[in-house]
Formats: sequence, C-alpha cells, structure tokens
Amino acid sequence: MVRAACLLALLSLAMLVLVAMHVDGATATMFSFLGMPALAAAMLLYVFHRWRTGAFRNRSLSRIN
Repeated sequence: MVRAACLLALLSLAMLVLVAMHVDGATATMFSFLGMPALAAAMLLYVFHRWRTGAFRNRSLSRIN
C-alpha cells in the first residue's frame, strides 16, 4: 500500500515537472485531471496505511484511568 502511494506521488510530481517545463493550458489541464487526483489518492492511501498500523491511537488514555 505504501508502494502504491509512493508511485502515485511520483506520478503527480512528474506531472508537476511537465507543467513547470511547458507552461500552457494543456499541461495545466493534464495536471488538474491527473496530477492532483494522483496526489490526493497517494495521501489517502498513506493515511489509511498509518491508521491501520495504529499511528493515530491515543495511548495516553490508559494512564488516566
């Protein structure tokens, strides 16, 4: 799952490099419809992975009781 997130993030960065090299409407549209959704999917996959591994658990709650 983390590898898929990294792949999607790299795809988004590649699209961003294309936009930086060729500043026109076609590359901006391509980044809007491919790059940003790929980046959002990468972030969601990574957060979901971290949630499944227990990164967002409140461990200090057991010490209060």
